[in-house]
Amino acid sequence: MIQFLPKHLHILSHWILIPGIVSGFMITHASAQTAPCPAPPTPPVINGSATAICRGDSVKLTALGCPGTVVWSTNDTLTNITVRPQRTTKYTAICRLQKGCISCFAEVYTITVNTPKAPVLTPGIALACPDDNVILSATGCTGTVAWSNGHTGNTLSIRSAFTSSYQATCRESGCVSAPSLPAIVQIETPVKPLIQADKPVICGGQSVQLTAVGCSGTVIWSDGYAGISRQISPAQTSRYRAVCRIGTCQSDSSDQQTIQVQNTAFKPAVLTLAKNGCPYQTADLSRLIQESPAATLKGSWLFRTGPSASAPAVQSPTAVESGTYYIIFQDNSGCYSEPVAVTAVISACQNAIPVCISNPARIVAWVDSLDFQTRAIRVKAQLRGVAQSLTWQTTGSGLIVDPTSLTTRYLFSDADQQRGAVEFTLSTPDPDGNGPCTAATTKLTATIPARNAPSTELIGLSKKAFDPTWVSNSVVEVSYQLTVTNAGKNQLTNVQVSDNLTRAFTASGAAIQRVTVRTDAGWTAAATYTGQQADTTLLAAGQSLAAGASNSIYLTARIDVGQANTLTFENSAWATATDVSGMICRDKSTNGTNPDPDQNGNPGDNADPTVIALHAAATEGSTVFIPEGFSPNGDGVNDRFVIQQVPTGIRVDLEVLNRWGHVVYRSQDYRNDWDGRPNQGIGAAGAGVPEGTYFYIVRLSNGREFTRFMTISR
Repeated sequence: MIQFLPKHLHILSHWILIPGIVSGFMITHASAQTAPCPAPPTPPVINGSATAICRGDSVKLTALGCPGTVVWSTNDTLTNITVRPQRTTKYTAICRLQKGCISCFAEVYTITVNTPKAPVLTPGIALACPDDNVILSATGCTGTVAWSNGHTGNTLSIRSAFTSSYQATCRESGCVSAPSLPAIVQIETPVKPLIQADKPVICGGQSVQLTAVGCSGTVIWSDGYAGISRQISPAQTSRYRAVCRIGTCQSDSSDQQTIQVQNTAFKPAVLTLAKNGCPYQTADLSRLIQESPAATLKGSWLFRTGPSASAPAVQSPTAVESGTYYIIFQDNSGCYSEPVAVTAVISACQNAIPVCISNPARIVAWVDSLDFQTRAIRVKAQLRGVAQSLTWQTTGSGLIVDPTSLTTRYLFSDADQQRGAVEFTLSTPDPDGNGPCTAATTKLTATIPARNAPSTELIGLSKKAFDPTWVSNSVVEVSYQLTVTNAGKNQLTNVQVSDNLTRAFTASGAAIQRVTVRTDAGWTAAATYTGQQADTTLLAAGQSLAAGASNSIYLTARIDVGQANTLTFENSAWATATDVSGMICRDKSTNGTNPDPDQNGNPGDNADPTVIALHAAATEGSTVFIPEGFSPNGDGVNDRFVIQQVPTGIRVDLEVLNRWGHVVYRSQDYRNDWDGRPNQGIGAAGAGVPEGTYFYIVRLSNGREFTRFMTISR
């Protein structure tokens, strides 16, 4: 079958050579041939000076047997051409006679670029002291490793007095790889650390956090423990020192840090039996302290329902019912005594006053915090007297997360914020039904800064992909420019951009080898960004952006696509920021460099993903031939879009989109029969699509996918 037969006298467009896909002939303007072609010429025969080269070498190609003009897939028209492919590439040609007759394609001539992968360098230790012996190892090279200092071999032994960077190349079959990623051996002289304690004085049984600051190597403590920080619980006053060790070097000992331990806990001498006095049916626990020798202690007293300072507090210590309680003393340094168990005994009384009258239910409530980012008000309450439970209610139109909890959150609505406040009503159940006691009720008002007008704060994000750069046959560097724009009227704070590369690459079988991030002046990149797992934020904390301003982030990722199940990758990023009202504004990226390409003043309604289509070298027999265009004018020549060399048993899905992104043709089992007439949209079943440039997506049932532009000319 003839793949593509130009019937024009002038070829004006630039040929694109794609490794793994032989380029077709793309014609953007031509005049139709009028003279008949009695017999097409035979295809030329291509000879070359080499079929396997190293990257950077050249090959001379010759087309034999053409009595007319040779037209190469590189757009050259000479019989002999010289090419310098950077990766494995296939070339073909046609023979064109003066009258316009053209031949079929010549047999493809494949030039294999034998570029070995760069070795992977690993230092034995990443940090050493001056003149320590450090061994660098190179892996991944089956040939000869050549180091940047002139040595060869899979390992390199170095001694240096200062931090140095090393690279290496791999030579295989006479070809040399690209330089490896740098291996940096950091040289540093250890300095004595500074020991810090979160509290120098503790109570018996308490713990303290010790941290050694200023050591880049390993911290060795005076008791033999190794590590920068540690948690200790000394039983008595103790002293600690540490040294910093790097390689074979060790610093002087640090200054001494003393941790003072207060006296061990004691049991205060308080009375242990509390009784009621008629007609009251409650006892006063505070009298157990006031009437004992412990009353002279300086500090505070805690009344708990359990034998620990962290146990629930007794709601009303001066009016308790029968039961066991615990009294704990806390001195002015924060140390607790041992708990003392006390008992309250209630005797029956004539004309007794009910407990719910002598110790009525009461509620204390307050606003704890207001968070504009989560649109939540945190409120708290405490019960007093005989109150055992409560219920929250509100006049607002928002949501109370847990209406029966002492601490809860209220998610306020836009209407609440417009009003500027919301009122809560807290109530307890009636303690005695139809008896003389009553339930407790209290009100609490939370003020919310009102929003008198819709927010004018907008953030926009665009993401542009640059042309990829191949490092080896399977490793490519892809670069993006992410541009953040403040489209509002006030400064944005806490600006952050997140980009998850796992979704774009790793999920398709590709491997992320490394990433680098830089920013425009005024911003700082996050040092921890990897694009994977939790490290997907590109900016350091605290970045801001003035009204009307834009700033860009430049992200480069080195990707190994050797095991990927597709060579087309798309992803999107997110930008967030805090506006002057404390609200969060956000935007999903759109493709290109303009966050608002439709110029309607709202970047939020643009969210086209950014697509990178890689075209890597394919193995012999797996090449698919996709033309860069065709000319469906009904003359019987090149009237259909023909995809060749599809492996046997593989189904082809084809989708063609116009410049506005609308699908004009779709086939889920394409049979090389598209003649330029649309089958999608308002023009379906009508005349052919207009001349111009279109975007196609070819999906094979084996998982491979190709995306590119084509030109239709008539």
